Amino acid sequence: MTGQRVLALVLFVVAFLTLAASRAFPFLDDVPGAAKVGVAVAGAACLLVGVWLWQRASPGSEG
Repeated sequence: MTGQRVLALVLFVVAFLTLAASRAFPFLDDVPGAAKVGVAVAGAACLLVGVWLWQRASPGSEG
């Protein structure tokens, strides 16, 4: 595995945890709406960057 794929996997885990936390945990009921949106946006950004890193071609390969 390349370093990019390892980082992508870490970002996938972070994205899953943030998006699950924004929906599942009751302690977020006391948090303002803007913070909930911020957590969801951060999770979505991690997911998108993870997909981008996963799909990037390695330097030695031709696409």
